[in-house]
Amino acid sequence: MKFPNFYFRWLQKGNPTGTVDKYPELSGYAASTPGIYCVGDLTGVPLIKLAAESGHEVVELLHADAAFKAAVKQNADTAVYDLLVVGAGPAGMAAALRAEALGYRAAMIESAQEFNTILNFPKGKPIYVTPVDPPMKSDLKFGDGSKETLLDELHADVEGHDLELHKGEAVSHIDGRLGAFEVKTSKATYKALRVVVAIGKSGNARQLGVPGETLPKVFTRLIDPGEHQDRDILVVGGGDSAIEAAVALADAGNRVTLSYRKSTLSRPKEHNLAAFEERVSAGSIRSLLGSQIVEIREADVVIKTEVGDETLQNDLVYALIGSEIPVAFFKRSRIRMEGGRDAAWWVFLTTMVSFFTMLYFGKSGVAIDIFRSASGVLSHISAYLSAPLHVSPTWGVEGYAWYSALNFYLGWLGSLIFILSGSVALVFIVRNPKRYFGSWWLRTKTTYLTVSSALFLWVYFSKLLSQNSGWVESPVYWYSLLYTTTIFLFGIRRMVVKPTRYIIYQTLTLMFVQAFFLFLLPFYLYEGVLTKFINPESAFIREVFPHGKWSSFGLILFWPLNINDFGASRFWTWFPLVQTFGILFVIVKRWGKGVYCGWICSCGAMAETLGDEYRTLAPHGPKAKKLENVGQIVLWVAVVATALHFAASRGLFASTLVADSVWGLYKLLIDVVFAGVLGLGVYFFMGGRVWCRFGCPLAALMHLYTRFSPYRIMANKKRCISCNVCTKVCHMGIDVMGYANRGIPMNDVECVRCSACVVNCPMQVLTFGSVGSTDTDNRLYKEDYPPLVRNWAAGLPDADLQERLADEASKGGT
Repeated sequence: MKFPNFYFRWLQKGNPTGTVDKYPELSGYAASTPGIYCVGDLTGVPLIKLAAESGHEVVELLHADAAFKAAVKQNADTAVYDLLVVGAGPAGMAAALRAEALGYRAAMIESAQEFNTILNFPKGKPIYVTPVDPPMKSDLKFGDGSKETLLDELHADVEGHDLELHKGEAVSHIDGRLGAFEVKTSKATYKALRVVVAIGKSGNARQLGVPGETLPKVFTRLIDPGEHQDRDILVVGGGDSAIEAAVALADAGNRVTLSYRKSTLSRPKEHNLAAFEERVSAGSIRSLLGSQIVEIREADVVIKTEVGDETLQNDLVYALIGSEIPVAFFKRSRIRMEGGRDAAWWVFLTTMVSFFTMLYFGKSGVAIDIFRSASGVLSHISAYLSAPLHVSPTWGVEGYAWYSALNFYLGWLGSLIFILSGSVALVFIVRNPKRYFGSWWLRTKTTYLTVSSALFLWVYFSKLLSQNSGWVESPVYWYSLLYTTTIFLFGIRRMVVKPTRYIIYQTLTLMFVQAFFLFLLPFYLYEGVLTKFINPESAFIREVFPHGKWSSFGLILFWPLNINDFGASRFWTWFPLVQTFGILFVIVKRWGKGVYCGWICSCGAMAETLGDEYRTLAPHGPKAKKLENVGQIVLWVAVVATALHFAASRGLFASTLVADSVWGLYKLLIDVVFAGVLGLGVYFFMGGRVWCRFGCPLAALMHLYTRFSPYRIMANKKRCISCNVCTKVCHMGIDVMGYANRGIPMNDVECVRCSACVVNCPMQVLTFGSVGSTDTDNRLYKEDYPPLVRNWAAGLPDADLQERLADEASKGGT
């Protein structure tokens, strides 16, 4: 086991493995319950300026909503507010100010007092108003300064406004429906036509889950480090807040111990880490990494360390392990969270997986006319349901004849489950029209997916269950047409939503490669043009197209992603080697793995188009990172399957039974089940890159190449605010923030150059770039950090804005 472990560690050397928080499921600011909106930190970006802007913008959207304005006009009940705002931080206050300015009856409900989160900042905490552009639109105007100056400016902004604020009332839940909401608090019940939730998440501190954490000496916030001198203080946590607190408490003259469960501090900003290490070296802070709190007692704490339990004298404990979204509140209010698994989730998951089971197993199996003696509707239904009992395809072992037979039965089973689950899914759609038809895009998407599913169900019944044949070409044609059309439709949406030059060029390239090589060439140009001008029996056709039109797929889907053509001719014996070990190695070494996965591959094309909306559902964290090594196992199995098949076809391997069995099992389990059924079936539930991350053998090979590539995602660490948006939108599960806030060039081999982290970063921290030469240990940046590239190829959305940000960064702005 030593070599595999060494090999896997080498591939993932030094990769941070941070996770992401789940927020309410939003469409813009709209929550899953029509009439409820979420702003501020609940949108996933913890910036004061953007929080205030979101509050202002959501009221502007309501003001432009004809249905809302009509409801306001018809509302004669003085007990029903036009708008209720839950939370009186910058986001909630900005919403209330804008509602007042537009003449709406609005009220705010706050569990503590206005701007409570800012009140709980540490004394003297510096405040930077970022991003610098565009200028503020909300009625809250504030600038750089400190906690104290910010509060002064915010209170000045609201002074003189007649805002209705109910303080000291914690909201338990929101009940009701559009136009008739009830907001229930600890003191009263309020009614409103619309509700804006602006509660943030900083008030919900994570718990340690150990005995004694409710003692009076345990705190989850540090307000004023100067309040304590000559005390024994334990700080728990490994993020910036914990490290800043430990440094501040040590500088105030206390004996500080920092406990963190991991062996390294993976996410602090570099200047915080430097200050922390300086105090550790000086002896004013004791660092206990890789430790766990066991129990907190009146005069001491028990900590489990690498060498055993240790009891420390203790006066105070600061548990600064972060905050979390108040999930219970959202559940009580029936507001869906991201990745929430309600009944509809399970129904649609079953529908999608069964659809692709029918599709992939169906087109890979045989066609059998099960309706040959049926007459009438009931007779056809009976023939369909009893097909496994009356149909007996050949189950031969030689030549893996069992492959087509098994595919037929599994395809039939998938079709049956799809019909049942799809019918239930249609009921969900009809009963929840707002969820599936609430916008022009939802209407377009739901209609397209429904029609496409019905179309291929017709193809399955008319082509695979209505004739006898060992191979029917038309299902593959319809599948390729469906695949291409999907990439075009969702690709157009991607370019409209994120119109950077990089994304436009990338998406158009993916469209062209898919349309030309995987649809037009095999189904139209091969027979309609190529073989009309070139003799089908010529050496060129026999060598380059040994399997006819199907060999065109191998021109783009390199071995070992496509193992079907390898060895079929002399050309296909040598060309795959040139593709994979020559061309691919050169371009990956120069531009990283994403040059193929993000610009050429058809699997990548589907992931970047259809999967674009669902990238935040990708699994993150240490377990997911370890599972990525499964691709390396698939790679070596592909090598063995190809070698045995090639050797058997040349008479170099005596047992064709073994070779055929390995070949058939690989095609069944990897090509059909993993790449097809699961790879596409979970797009809307686990993101669009499940196959690419965990199973693709070509990606696994490119991971080796990428370790020698100078390609990186570079970061302006001074601007990083640790919001974690970059990590959240990475559908390859990369902890981009773990690199960015320390200024380390991102060298995770999984990167597919989609540019989502670059485009979605609210602070414009990231760009594509190169460290100049091979750097497997990712150390060259410490000697000479390369300048950040400022052009379209860096993935940036606005070159002019980038220049302004670069100028600001050069002047020391943060």
